[in-house]
Amino acid sequence: MRLKYIIGAAALVACAAIALTAVGAGAAPRHSFRRHAITIHALPNPITAGDPVVVDGRLFGRLRSGRLVVLFHRAADQGGRFVPVQVTHTDSTGAYEFTRADGAVLTNRLWYVASAGAVSRVVFERVQALVTLSVTGPGGVSEPNGSVLQTGSPNVYTFAGTVTPGRAGATVLLQRQAGDKGNGWGTIGRGSVAADGSYSISHVFAVPSSQNGDATIRVLLRNDGLNIDSPSDSLSYEIEQTQNPSLTINAGSNPIVEGSSDTVSGVDAAGSGQLLTLYARDYRHSFGAIATTTSGSGGSYTFNVTPIYNTSYKVIAAAPPKGSTGTTGSTGSTGSTGSTGSTGTTGSTGSTGSTGTTGTTGTTGTTGTSGTSAKARSAVLFIGVAAALTAKASTTSINQGQSVTFTGSVVPDKTGHVIYLQLENAAGTAWHIIGATTVGSNSSYTLTQAFFEPGTDVVRVKIPGGPDNQGAVSTPFTITVNAISPAALVPASG
Repeated sequence: MRLKYIIGAAALVACAAIALTAVGAGAAPRHSFRRHAITIHALPNPITAGDPVVVDGRLFGRLRSGRLVVLFHRAADQGGRFVPVQVTHTDSTGAYEFTRADGAVLTNRLWYVASAGAVSRVVFERVQALVTLSVTGPGGVSEPNGSVLQTGSPNVYTFAGTVTPGRAGATVLLQRQAGDKGNGWGTIGRGSVAADGSYSISHVFAVPSSQNGDATIRVLLRNDGLNIDSPSDSLSYEIEQTQNPSLTINAGSNPIVEGSSDTVSGVDAAGSGQLLTLYARDYRHSFGAIATTTSGSGGSYTFNVTPIYNTSYKVIAAAPPKGSTGTTGSTGSTGSTGSTGSTGTTGSTGSTGSTGTTGTTGTTGTTGTSGTSAKARSAVLFIGVAAALTAKASTTSINQGQSVTFTGSVVPDKTGHVIYLQLENAAGTAWHIIGATTVGSNSSYTLTQAFFEPGTDVVRVKIPGGPDNQGAVSTPFTITVNAISPAALVPASG
């Protein structure tokens, strides 16, 4: 049964004093500290802020039934001494159980219990902060998971959300997926948490998805002593270059699921009859020509594609033929030399003949220009290809402490890639990781997770995106957890 905060601080302190200094009402004084021992478990561990925690164990000794048990904690954000937070009693077998209500555990903390003069070991509970993330583009337009974003200074995107619990001045990192197994991240921006727990990071993308095959984004709060490393859920985007109006390029659908077909289309401003070549590149290969076509009416064109991995495409138009070189003008003829006058008889000297005129130089022919025109090239188009994920739960109804096994496969092959089990928060507004493993041989996986708090949990399997494929999630599963007695929940050995 879920326990709430129904006991005042003064009463809890009094109960703690009784537990630490006495053996309980009706117990014989001879049953001292040496006659009792008590164990403690805190599960699950780690958790995300606000998730429930079950603290249980068993009191050993001759008089162990109906004994008062006090739960103490020291929260990372409080420091100082341990303080009592809840009380309960053992059952006939000495077993006890505390269920911390949703929202009660927000930071790292230490637990121990005391009963009948016995004190348990101290357990360290690791707690992630709950980090939410949403994205808006120019003009405040929402950019949900799978949207197409643009590079360049006119396109400013805002990554905003909340950190719970908040801590003014804490640094949050905007990160982009950089590893080929889904577990490598590079920081591309930073922001600070405000007093109300909110944050906002503005970013302009300079590197399109087509240059590194990656479009997966998250925000991370670093381990700061209050909480362990705390990532938001990751979001997948297509980050594209600005279009070239002379030769545009677009995708019919983006992103697509592996195994699906898509179209690459656009318009060549030069009009119909233009020879166009489609080039493609994925994470494993450089650009290479894969198809040709001729533009149709109005310069429109279409290519059909079936990519397996995230793929970048570009279209290049054939260059027009070169222009001819102009002819050189002819050179004018040289004028003739005048004849020499005859010699007189002692008389006067004959006059000299006149010089002929020089011919005009011919004009130079015009140089051809059409041969130097550049090829028309489109921008690079990135088509994200989400992995195809299957998932099956071994059961959807269990008793407290039992496990559910999730199995499935991923296409294309993701052997060695990290894969997560995620839990939806109580408000139904965010997902966070509660289990992780790596995809095994034949690209199959097995995730096993125990559940401890009675009630229902909504979970899903997620493989995060990477350079080769974008992430994928399964259909959510609703797991019903049935309450059982502490004696059945706690192992007989402790």
